[in-house]
Amino acid sequence: MAFEVQAEPERNRIHITLEGFASLDDVKQFERDLQRAIDTFPNYRGPHQLLYDVSEAKVQSQDVVQALRQLALASPRTSAFALVNASTLAGRQLNRIFSGIDIHVSSDRADAISWLDAQGVH
Repeated sequence: MAFEVQAEPERNRIHITLEGFASLDDVKQFERDLQRAIDTFPNYRGPHQLLYDVSEAKVQSQDVVQALRQLALASPRTSAFALVNASTLAGRQLNRIFSGIDIHVSSDRADAISWLDAQGVH
């Protein structure tokens, strides 16, 4: 599977990893997995943090980019969003997916986690 979703309730944080190529079916499963992860957090904690690592992802098809854009627009807001990306070409696709969404972009996962930690747990 292209996507892996892990909830870290004690930090009010969701970790998402995308590796390789994703299909539209992968995106649908990702949406279900993401919702299950969000549902593990108590409502009183407020918006969750998001760590999205695409450093091992390939450039995606336009259909997948569009589906991810729609999911990004429909997803609940986050208190902090860090994106790990190592590819300039993938960066262009990510700009289309997350256009208008406030994100911190890093080429290093440890740096992204440190940035999220500095934002505090909500």
